[in-house]
Formats: sequence, C-alpha cells, structure tokens
Amino acid sequence: MAATKIYQPQRGIIDWRSYKDVYDKSFDVMRLKKDKVPREGAQFYSVEDTNLETLKIGEVTNSMQVPLRNNDADAIPLVAPLEGYNKTFTNYQRRLGFIVTRQAIEAQKTRMITSMITGLPNSAAKLEEMLYASLFNGGFASDTTGDGSYIFATDHYYEDPQYGTWSNTPASGSSFTTESYNEAWLSFQLRKGSSGTPEPKNPKYVYANPTMAEAIMKVKGSSQYPQNSLNAKMPAYMNAFEYVPGHWITDTNAWFVIADDEQSEKGFVMVWQTRPEYESISNSMNPDLVMGKRLRMSCSVGAVNGRSYYGNGGAS
Repeated sequence: MAATKIYQPQRGIIDWRSYKDVYDKSFDVMRLKKDKVPREGAQFYSVEDTNLETLKIGEVTNSMQVPLRNNDADAIPLVAPLEGYNKTFTNYQRRLGFIVTRQAIEAQKTRMITSMITGLPNSAAKLEEMLYASLFNGGFASDTTGDGSYIFATDHYYEDPQYGTWSNTPASGSSFTTESYNEAWLSFQLRKGSSGTPEPKNPKYVYANPTMAEAIMKVKGSSQYPQNSLNAKMPAYMNAFEYVPGHWITDTNAWFVIADDEQSEKGFVMVWQTRPEYESISNSMNPDLVMGKRLRMSCSVGAVNGRSYYGNGGAS
C-alpha cells in the first residue's frame, strides 16, 4: 500500500514510532515496481558482472577461413581464434540516501516523505539511462572503441590489419530520409568479419531524440519513395525497423541505427560491480530518526566495438 494512501491529516497524537514499518514496506514496494520497468537503452547493451574495480574486456573473433582441401590422411588444418582489441572499464561506486525524522512525521510532511521513498529507486534508474545514452551522445567526438577510434568513425580497423578499415558513419551528417536510412542499411549489409569475409547485419532499431520522431515515422510509414516521378514502391527493409525514442539523447539532430544482433554479441557493454542495493540507515544516538535508506551501486559502460551500430550526426 502506498504511503500517500495512508498518511492523511488527523487529529490527536501521532504514534510516530509505528510508522517505520509502514515506510519500509512502502519503500520496498516502490523499489520492486521500479526494478520491473524496462530500461530504455538497456536493449542496446550486453552485460558483464565482475568483482573488480577495473576490468579489461577483449574481443575473441571467429578467424576461421573457408575449409581447405584436405584428405583423410593429411593433418587437419587448425586455426586459433584471433584476439581483438581490448577495452578497459573502470567502475565507480555511487551512493545516495534519505532519512525520515520524527519531526517530519509530526508535521505530516507526507508528500515530501513519499517523494524521497519513490525518488531513491528512481535515481538509480536515471543514472542507468544516463550511462546507456552516454556512448551515443559522446560517440562522435569523445568515447572510443577498443581500436582507439571514436565509436562512430570512418577509420575502424579490422582485428586483422591486412583487411584495412571499415566505417559505421557517413562522411558527413544528414537528416533522416529514405536516402540516408538506405545508406545506413547498406553500411550494415557491407560489414565484414575479422577474416575479411562478408558478415552482413540487418537493422532493427532507429534510436533518436523524440524531436526527430516525425521525420523517422514518415519514412517508416511510407509505401512509396517520396518525390519520385515513377511512384517507386519502398522495399520492405526500408520500414521494417522499430523506432525507439531516445529521451536521454542530447543531440536533437543525431540518429542511430542498431542491428538485429543477440544481446551477447553487442559491442556496447554495461559492467556491473555492484547492482543497485538498498540498506537501512540507523543511528542509535538519534532516537528521533524513524527510518532511512541508502542506495549503493558501482558500474561503468564502454564500447568494445561498434559493429552493431551506425551513427549519423544529422544535418548541421
């Protein structure tokens, strides 16, 4: 039962000591509700758990070549996996808390107390969303992948340098149109593996600030190419994506496409050292402290690679 339905203005003496259990129960209910809410950006990340403050994650790619001609009497050709670039993750601990005092209960500051009870789990969820969006927000000019290039760049190196470089962003940004989305689709179709063989991917999500929703949905909802005198039909792949509003994406011009890969194959990684945990705050020297809760969590995000992603900086 939520606190807002319990604490109503009343006459007489308030038995403030009995309120602790009610507040604790209300907090636990709010925490469970918040844990069940899907994270907006979590679907674009794989997850690693560790007990280390600093963790280095490296790629191990499939370096198998096309099977060679080989008879039963010959030695079987053996190929070792090709180790890719490493990315270092540094986890930072974060804490926050609140207390409810006897004075607050006697003053019947119900809305303030309820705000703290709901606000602490919300703060953890907000931090997660900020971290999820940070690689998209900083991917053009600050955050890098394991190969040292920016996440969205034209000069990513293959694990085997003999195959040169590859790109997951256009040479110049543009608004979201049928032409620019087709360029993103083609970029995924031309992706190659570490051994230089084709490994095409299919776009699944378009991720952008809600201010771009109209332009994106015009493409997704169109059955024909716009401004085409031949009334050419749009191919199915052009509107097969799902639009995900990025409320934490700060650039109102940039847009991103994410491939239909298994979660474990995605190059964006959330590393958890301590998932959000809550403990009671108590102080034997302060009998007027009715209850308190503290949040503790430790995590980091980073991009091991950008193969599952495409970023367009948008029209300037």
